[in-house]
Amino acid sequence: MDRIQLKTDAKDAMRTANPHPVLVTLIYMVILFAVQAIISTFSGFSSLISGLLGGDSAGVFVTGMLLSTFLVSIIASFVIAFLELGFVGYTLRVINRQPAGISDLFAYARLFLKAWGLSFMIGLFTGLWSLLLWIPGIIAAYRYSQAYYILAENPDKGIMECIRESKEMMVGHKMDKFILDLSFIPWFLLTAVTCGLAGLYVTPYTSITDAAFYNSLRYGRSSQGYSQNQNYGQNYGQDRQQGYDPNAAQNDWQQGGNGQDGNQNF
Repeated sequence: MDRIQLKTDAKDAMRTANPHPVLVTLIYMVILFAVQAIISTFSGFSSLISGLLGGDSAGVFVTGMLLSTFLVSIIASFVIAFLELGFVGYTLRVINRQPAGISDLFAYARLFLKAWGLSFMIGLFTGLWSLLLWIPGIIAAYRYSQAYYILAENPDKGIMECIRESKEMMVGHKMDKFILDLSFIPWFLLTAVTCGLAGLYVTPYTSITDAAFYNSLRYGRSSQGYSQNQNYGQNYGQDRQQGYDPNAAQNDWQQGGNGQDGNQNF
């Protein structure tokens, strides 16, 4: 797999995107920060009230605050889940030179349960593999790394179906993805040196390159028109497989390996 070509394609896609991915990423990060801030505020306020009042007389009030904090955290996790899926969908549209903008971040709002479920299952499986030491956990993370892209491109697919397809796609390609990630280390160091400021460029750059990696696995090239229906993420009941042959795609996935990963339970 040509990493240089993937990066070049991502940079070219970023230059032609309107609005620029840096602006969309800024708004995306601000929203995520606001959601996290709300959770932290509720949690901190609950702890403060509990410390100030104390005693049995404040028990009901404190319990109510803790319950409110828990509910806010659950709602926030749903919001974060569909925003992350929306950002993945946005990067796919950018790499495929399709119209993409801020509204794409919210395109999967009605899929918040499925987005949250996918995040939960990936975290669960990765965590279970991590119990066997950190290396199996890392391998598992790469095994499931394409599930978000599959769901973003095919909203009607089930959670476990996306996970299984990701496992099949990554057979023989985990090292390719690992080396691709390592090639971004200088950019991550730049982000750290600039106190996160460079992240406004690095985040969309790495994410769009990852979208190009997904396309190269699924279609054999980094830029491939997908989801020709411009209302993707909205009309979930309609067919989104235009121009896509599942059998041909499955054969493409298995070129890099013998597909034995697909026989694992997770």
